[in-house]
Amino acid sequence: MTTRSIRLALRLLGLLGLAACDSTATTAVVKNGYSDAVVHKVWWNTTLIADALEPGAASAPQRAVPGDDLAYALISPGRPGEAGPPGLIALQSRQRLSIARGDQLEIDVLDSSFAGNCDASAPLDDASARFITERIFPGDFAGATYDPATCVTTSAATDAGSDGPD
Repeated sequence: MTTRSIRLALRLLGLLGLAACDSTATTAVVKNGYSDAVVHKVWWNTTLIADALEPGAASAPQRAVPGDDLAYALISPGRPGEAGPPGLIALQSRQRLSIARGDQLEIDVLDSSFAGNCDASAPLDDASARFITERIFPGDFAGATYDPATCVTTSAATDAGSDGPD
């Protein structure tokens, strides 16, 4: 086989490889279905949507990989700019969400599709809440304790109390 034949064969193989690729991206979009809460972050499979979404807003499409997994979200009551610190509430999708290669997954964050909002009488169990606060969004709960029964985050400084004299 000559050098020219080898180069031609490699080019043909390269063209066949390109023809076999599907260039359609797999994406995920988050929609904030709440009228009175901000969606701060959503994690699904390998995709983090970290832009805060005001009530009724949707995120830009984010690259995702095909899969089947639960989604996790952080919300806070109210609207951006309202007085008082936002208390983050950890949520978990009620069902696994699936997406095939080249499709777009729409993650609708609202009480009918996510559990964990105490105002909707749907608190998370302790194990799920620990998983979300310690493994999915650990930086958002660093130095704090999250109570899934009340959806209240308490800082470590508040938990510590005082051992000194009064």
